[in-house]
Amino acid sequence: MTTTFYPAARSVILFTVLLLTVLTSIVPARAEPALPDSPADRQALAARLVEAVEERADSRTGLVLSYGGDNSAIGRHGAQLYDTGLRLLADSRHGAEIIRTFAAANAGEGRPGLPQTLAAGFAPSTGIYSWIRIGGFTEPWWWNDWEWSVKTGENAWLGLGALHRFNRTGERQALQLAIDRAQFILALQDDDGGFRIGPRRLAEDFWWRRKSTENNESAVAFLDMLAAATGEGRYRAAADRAYAWLAEKMYDRDHHLLRRGEVEEAGGWRRDSLEDLAADTINWLPLVRILGDRRFGADRQARLAEIKRMADAMVERCGVRQEGALRGISYSPLSRRQAVISLEWSAQYVLLCRRLAREHERDRDQVEAGIWHARAEEVLRSLAGYITVRDGEPIAAHAVFPDGTVAAGQPMWDDIILTPAASLSTASHLYLAFALRGIDPLRLAD
Repeated sequence: MTTTFYPAARSVILFTVLLLTVLTSIVPARAEPALPDSPADRQALAARLVEAVEERADSRTGLVLSYGGDNSAIGRHGAQLYDTGLRLLADSRHGAEIIRTFAAANAGEGRPGLPQTLAAGFAPSTGIYSWIRIGGFTEPWWWNDWEWSVKTGENAWLGLGALHRFNRTGERQALQLAIDRAQFILALQDDDGGFRIGPRRLAEDFWWRRKSTENNESAVAFLDMLAAATGEGRYRAAADRAYAWLAEKMYDRDHHLLRRGEVEEAGGWRRDSLEDLAADTINWLPLVRILGDRRFGADRQARLAEIKRMADAMVERCGVRQEGALRGISYSPLSRRQAVISLEWSAQYVLLCRRLAREHERDRDQVEAGIWHARAEEVLRSLAGYITVRDGEPIAAHAVFPDGTVAAGQPMWDDIILTPAASLSTASHLYLAFALRGIDPLRLAD
């Protein structure tokens, strides 16, 4: 069929095409800020991300809200212990205040300038709460909906941060804080070597009856670092036992993945399903130990190949792709099906790739090193597109969809644990800064 165009219609069509072309060049479908290419510019962006966190800190305690934009109790008033450890590892300018806040070990009712930190009502009684309330103390019955959990992993990250501060400044109070965190963690080690998530008498022993791979990986890294700093063999011995638990009980050799953890039930311990996979169990692999472990291959090359299979298996189950490109890493297979991208966990993956590239460079395998660098760069460029600007400052959300909108209220592993509605996440800011700098906070001692 032949179509006849009249001159006026042709003019309208040509104008429309021209207008659409101009608009498309000005406003792309998804704004994608270019990742700085120069190391200096990447360092500058990292510094801005960190400063956007530091400028919000309470000058008395050094603590800062973990979320912005989330209206939950912890979103409005909570400083997460994990984030606080990351801030110390990032050389927070409020480091001295942070150390003093936790050295005070306040087990009583919190108040402005002196939050409750010590979870003395549980056994062991020396843990620090995962979420520290830093405001809203006059709200009636606020404690009824507060998060009172106490966890091995969170305490390990505060210990890592305190130990890093001691190594940088020689501050004895920071070293003592790290030692105290280790004592709490050692009291949670089970007969099989694995660390339980939390103490007894907390939520009907809910966390006591569970072990977490990621919590144990954090504890191993911390105890190894503390053993090196103090020369005390008991820390290394405890880390050896926890690592053996990871290698022998949690590693699934058929699928090249680490199970998320296990639960104590009548008759023994039940391992989590691979459908409950947590991506950070691979991002936080104890690489130095694995590369020296014959359980993962007969020689170094075989072990590197096995680590590659682990990373590939994790990305296959948790990687969020769009038009063939890897946009980021999700929390689990369930959240990946919803296309939820964790900025923090994606940055962890970037650092894993960078580290594996350096391992291949050490072996003078430039081809494989180039592959890992390319994998890191692909995801880092995607992450740069999710950094927005508010009042001249960079802002990074907790979790996003591929189009950049905040992924609020999405399942992480089930319909109970959901992503916060946080348009600003302290952990995202800090891990993105680490990725831009090429510094891995979990492996500083490697």
